[in-house]
Amino acid sequence: MADAAAGNISATDVPYEIVSCSTKPFPSLPLFLPRNVTYDPKTNTVTSPSSSSPPSRAQQQRRPQSANDYDEHLVLVENAGLDMLRRVNKPIGCVSCVGPYRTGKSLLLSRFLKSSKSFKLGPTLEGCTRGIWISTSAIVQPGSSPSTYTFLLDCEGTGDPLEGSETSNARIALTCILISSVFLYNNTGRPDRSSLQFLNYLTTIRQRIPIQLGSTGGPGPDGASLTSSTTISSSRRNFPAFLWVFRDFFLQLPVRRDTNKPYTLREYMLERVLVTQNRGARSDDADDAIIDSLLNDFRSFDVLSIGYPKRGDVPFSPDELSTLDDVPWEEFDDEFKAEVEQTIITCLGRTQPFRLGGDPSSEDDLGPVAHGPLFSSWCHRVVDLVNSNDIIPDIPDMQQTLMKNLAEEKVSEAVDAYVNQMEDYLDGCPVYNDDVAGKRDGMVIAADMVSEGLIKGEGVAEDKELERHSLGVLVELCKELKHLITSDKLLDESLDKLKKKCIKDEHGSILDQLKETNSKRSRESCEAIARRLYMSFRAIVRDDATKMSDKQFEAGAKTVEDKFRTIARGPAVQETADIFLKEQKDADKIFLQRVSSINALYQDTLQKKEELDKDVEQKNLMVSTLKRDLEEQKKMEEEHISELRDDMAAKLKKAEDDRAAELKKKQDEMEAAKKDAEKRLADEVAAREERLRKEEEAHEQEIQKLMKTADANMKKEIMAAEEKRRADQAKFRTEMETKLNEAESRMQEEVKAREARLKEEEDRHTKELQRVRTELNEKMEVQKKKYLQEIDELEKQCFNFKACSIM
Repeated sequence: MADAAAGNISATDVPYEIVSCSTKPFPSLPLFLPRNVTYDPKTNTVTSPSSSSPPSRAQQQRRPQSANDYDEHLVLVENAGLDMLRRVNKPIGCVSCVGPYRTGKSLLLSRFLKSSKSFKLGPTLEGCTRGIWISTSAIVQPGSSPSTYTFLLDCEGTGDPLEGSETSNARIALTCILISSVFLYNNTGRPDRSSLQFLNYLTTIRQRIPIQLGSTGGPGPDGASLTSSTTISSSRRNFPAFLWVFRDFFLQLPVRRDTNKPYTLREYMLERVLVTQNRGARSDDADDAIIDSLLNDFRSFDVLSIGYPKRGDVPFSPDELSTLDDVPWEEFDDEFKAEVEQTIITCLGRTQPFRLGGDPSSEDDLGPVAHGPLFSSWCHRVVDLVNSNDIIPDIPDMQQTLMKNLAEEKVSEAVDAYVNQMEDYLDGCPVYNDDVAGKRDGMVIAADMVSEGLIKGEGVAEDKELERHSLGVLVELCKELKHLITSDKLLDESLDKLKKKCIKDEHGSILDQLKETNSKRSRESCEAIARRLYMSFRAIVRDDATKMSDKQFEAGAKTVEDKFRTIARGPAVQETADIFLKEQKDADKIFLQRVSSINALYQDTLQKKEELDKDVEQKNLMVSTLKRDLEEQKKMEEEHISELRDDMAAKLKKAEDDRAAELKKKQDEMEAAKKDAEKRLADEVAAREERLRKEEEAHEQEIQKLMKTADANMKKEIMAAEEKRRADQAKFRTEMETKLNEAESRMQEEVKAREARLKEEEDRHTKELQRVRTELNEKMEVQKKKYLQEIDELEKQCFNFKACSIM
């Protein structure tokens, strides 16, 4: 039976959903491959030059060692697993499965995804997996904070005589340690020191990664120290959680002397196997280093077991064992499925989002979580580290540098995006506004003037429009940075850099440069349209046939200015009206004054003799007329000013009303969305609670069924053993029949007593069942020892009976 260090966990304790993250029609993709392997993205297969036949010893000796090492370097597969990770904008976690080849790693990982073919399996002795492959579906555990996308990594098996080497095995293991949240070590065999031989690469990895200061004797998941009976390193390397799974395990663990209860597999490993010897022998030193690494370098240490797969009570045939991925999961025996489920639950319980740049000496500073883009960048750094033979520098500092460089890159991309969007917006603005009279719109006017070579036709924006659009673009870019940069400190620094470069730089921000460009465009277009409008008016003013009064001139000049202000755009409108139009107006006004003086002098000379008597009266009349004209003009200007003020107030009130209505509409939409989200959340929580309750009831019923089935099978096996013994040993039939009947009677009494105790103590049924079975086996063993002394054949049969009862 598999045991978890954290206690018994039911299948409903860790529900999860499976989310597809790739557009490719494959359940898994390569993430890291050896350099000498060729990948075909169309078929999702790899070919190796050594797959047909291994090189001879002479060929290996002729080939330089450096060339062999170069071929075994790992490379990232850009167009497969890495490309998928870049698109996952969620916190990333990885469960890597490492161990000897042909031990069922791929099948176990496939069951995480509730399938048997997520990772490739094969019927031959040759290993199926090269490098490291990643699942295209992620496991998401509801309720986890933050919501983590957990991917599965299937690794090339160690010990394959046709592929890989000790160096390549160490590289693959180091890669998994540097990118995983859980390091799942899968192997077959017994829990003894000989099983440490496949973990020799941990010694090499420890030599390459410097010690990071931490606590002495890392605590286990239950809070107890993992320290063995001897002193271990007072440091930690912050490796992922270590989960050791023994496959095809069926042996019974011994009984503890202190409690008279059987060891759990984790207790047995910690107290009987993972104990340093300190004998000075080279093999003992190597084993002690591996034990020290397991107990101190990894975040936690757990041990589980998975028995031999069967169909009900019948083992699978050799042909079926070589193609277990084709056997429906429902046909596997319940105990095997329960142990696989227990492994999945324990593994997911230890899974955490991958974090970068944490402080090794602090339990609180774990560093920010890594989203897909940041995690893929870390994979690039990892492949460079594992391919070198140098000491790996301080990992948290290296990760912080990586995050800082990535943040600077994202800020630079955001600045470029800001510039492009603002320039596109400015270029897309109209050159002129539409004419109020509706005779010609701004686009037509601009097109005419461009064709005449008067302007370049570049877009012009109002300063407020430019600032408003700049704020909107900056807000969206800041939102994107918040999704891409998970470190609060780096995010604040990046946002400050972005805002400073775009709008707040005291030496000239991008917005200031855009405003300057917009001002130049505005001056060019304003002067062009002002000259065009006023030249038409000037032609009328200076026509010989025109006799224009000052009042008419002022009215015409004002009409030109009003039309200019309507059509022209940008910050140069006021400047052009105050300088250019005023200069033109003053020049024409002086011209009109001179013309009027000349005409008046000419008329006065002709009529002087005839109108001498009327001169005083005419002058008085002219004075009164002038006063009246001035008063009318002043009144018109005051009325116009009043109209302008009223119009401006009405426009301002309308804008405020529109803004208030839009704000209320958005608030109503946000409130409705919030209520809808709360309702969906409540429905989902209720549905999950009901599903958990039903699964717990089914689990309890299955346990009761298993208990009854086990007792009935034991009775049948005892009767069969007695019949075979009486047939083979007829001369001892009378004597042995009495003894076996007595043993059977005592066994039935014990079974009945055990059933009564199980019904009375249902809450402790698991522990009680183990104790009753132990007592029954001990009593039967005492009786059988007497029979073994009488005849050797009977001893063999009883031994087989004992083995059957244990199985």
